[in-house]
Amino acid sequence: MKNDLTKLSLLVVDDSSINQRVVAMSLRNAMGRIDTASNGMDAYNMYRENQYDIILMDGRMPVMDGFEATQKIRDFEKEKALENPAVIIALTGSDTEHEMRACINSGMDACMVKPFRIQEFLEIVKDFN
Repeated sequence: MKNDLTKLSLLVVDDSSINQRVVAMSLRNAMGRIDTASNGMDAYNMYRENQYDIILMDGRMPVMDGFEATQKIRDFEKEKALENPAVIIALTGSDTEHEMRACINSGMDACMVKPFRIQEFLEIVKDFN
């Protein structure tokens, strides 16, 4: 992944449009392209088209949850033999051990607990940069 975050693309996946806006507004000067999706199915389809660098993924959503979407994205990356898989960070409302384990087991790289905190996000991204 590149060092300059303004060159990176981000997909924010959350069924709350308010949460989408908070994250997008918080990061508008730090990141390059920022897109949003309201469920895991939309996120998966958007990723197939755009191969985002970073995905901030809610766990619990209608249509397809973040865990299934992450598994589908990881399968797509393997199928296409992508050199730079997305960094997928969970942004979840639950900090239980079960929830954290579900995030990692589905293929996510890291977990954050809501509310979104820009400094925490930037620290996680730097670890993968």
